[in-house]
Amino acid sequence: MRFRDLADRQRVAEWKSAISRVRKAYRDYYGREPSLARPRLFTEKMQWRKLFDLDPRYAILSDKVAARDFIAREIGADYLPQVLWLGDDPAAVPFETLQPPYVLKPTHGSGQVLRVHDRTIDIAAARETMRGWLNHRHGAVMDEPGYIHVPRRIVAERMILDRDGTPPLERRIFTFDGRVRMTQTIMVEGNALRIAAYHDRDWNRLPWRGDSEPHPGPFPRPQRYDEMIARAEKLGANFDHVRVDLYDADERLYAGELTLYTWSGLVYFSTDEPDRVLGNYWSLKRPVTRAAAAVLLRRRDIPHPASARTVTSTSMPR
Repeated sequence: MRFRDLADRQRVAEWKSAISRVRKAYRDYYGREPSLARPRLFTEKMQWRKLFDLDPRYAILSDKVAARDFIAREIGADYLPQVLWLGDDPAAVPFETLQPPYVLKPTHGSGQVLRVHDRTIDIAAARETMRGWLNHRHGAVMDEPGYIHVPRRIVAERMILDRDGTPPLERRIFTFDGRVRMTQTIMVEGNALRIAAYHDRDWNRLPWRGDSEPHPGPFPRPQRYDEMIARAEKLGANFDHVRVDLYDADERLYAGELTLYTWSGLVYFSTDEPDRVLGNYWSLKRPVTRAAAAVLLRRRDIPHPASARTVTSTSMPR
């Protein structure tokens, strides 16, 4: 058998395995098969993206460090929180010199963060947590290819707080074809995040709820809402869908993550309406043709730029 034939068979086998995994995860979560050929729901379109959308920009946006350069170029570096340290060795994190409050998080995943408010932190436990982060291949576990080749690092950022020392509200802004359609407000309660409310573009509250009761509010229109819309739409331009996370602090806005795989497309809502509405906003062009081209012509892989592969532990004042 020629090498090319063997390589093609391995590539096809990888595709079959990935499609089977994604379909099973969706079926196990929802109790139904996803429509991948002609997806209609938001959650189905997210499975399609995870499988077939191999846009090279996704490796940049999935990298919490590389995404900073994209954000700075599009809307300005003033929207970014200060980076205090970056490295790939938890033993090298300079707890003795880092000034709280700050946050530690991995650059190659999502949903993992360690908040350091003062110097009472258990350093040994923190280092063990970070080693767990570095050993966790988020992209492989969740079948989200944008994360697969992101260098595994730890970043320390200055914690964003309101003037009274409390965490600001996080606005997760859903853009489709560069237009804001929905905002999900997140608030910190203790050490956990709570989905507080959903609003449409005109800041009308949506009666959506997940697995917990929505916060009673009130949630008045944010003072800087027009700025949020403008910055989110600038960052979301040229993408059929991206979620822009902004922190609404007392004095200014800060940009957090640019999220391509929201909820990994596996999320509970009490009704099907959010899945249908968000799916209608997402215009997925030529899904059958693009999926076929990906399977026939490509490996399921999104390389990360080579320039980001060399990593050293370093302090990074701004």
